[in-house]
Amino acid sequence: MRLSRLPALFVGLAAITGCGKDNVTDPSFPPLAGVRFINAVNDTGAIDVRAIDQIQFSPVANALAFRSGTEHQPTEAKARHFRAFITSTNPAITSNPIVDTTVTFTANSRYTVLLTGSARTKVQFVVVNDDAPAPAAGQIEIRSVNASTGAIDTYVVDSTITALPGAATAAALAPMAASPYVSRAAGKVAMRVTPAGSVTVSASQQGPPAPAILPGELPAAGVTTAGTPFSVYFFPAGVPGSVPAPATGTNACGGAAPLISCNPTVVWFVDRVPTQ
Repeated sequence: MRLSRLPALFVGLAAITGCGKDNVTDPSFPPLAGVRFINAVNDTGAIDVRAIDQIQFSPVANALAFRSGTEHQPTEAKARHFRAFITSTNPAITSNPIVDTTVTFTANSRYTVLLTGSARTKVQFVVVNDDAPAPAAGQIEIRSVNASTGAIDTYVVDSTITALPGAATAAALAPMAASPYVSRAAGKVAMRVTPAGSVTVSASQQGPPAPAILPGELPAAGVTTAGTPFSVYFFPAGVPGSVPAPATGTNACGGAAPLISCNPTVVWFVDRVPTQ
């Protein structure tokens, strides 16, 4: 399994690859799928996820922060039983799962299990299929995923300061929905997001360029590497006082720190490295 070599993460950007060669056709393995977890629960801290039906070929998430994701992990493809817990060392918390459910996966497919909802009321899994089309020569593939509670318009443009074009790339994208993939020439690209029908930008983020590679290495994922497919997630603002924040100062939540978690944010995730 090989993670793409991306630059150090910066605010609002997470590019997390799919699992490398999952050996889904190896006769010594059971039928496998690729499964990653992404945390969109905006009113708590980190979350752990465990498969409780078996240990082997089971994906895990440890202390998964809001707006963070795992890589795609080889997962036995069948009905799988999962529980999710708020990350803690307190047995009174870890003995009470916030999700207890079964998800069925199909062999040779990739999935995101999106944790969404409210830790104060109900957290649930939303399963997103990550089987991206193979990009044409010189192209990358980009889609939008709405992890917020309101419909959005998304725009694939050159940069975070590019004026919005007349038509959205994905218009009125419903909550917890994914748009179709769109093709674009590899190179500089950004995603900008507005509320559906509005021209007021809620969040923007430049796509991650591929890092330099050493001689003999395989191509690394990035918007500058042809063949890379991306899911670009729009996350809501964090609930004040719920999501840990760095630094000092004041922010839109009225608390300490510049707190990017207090504002809606766009995050880029790699669906498959170009060599897979």
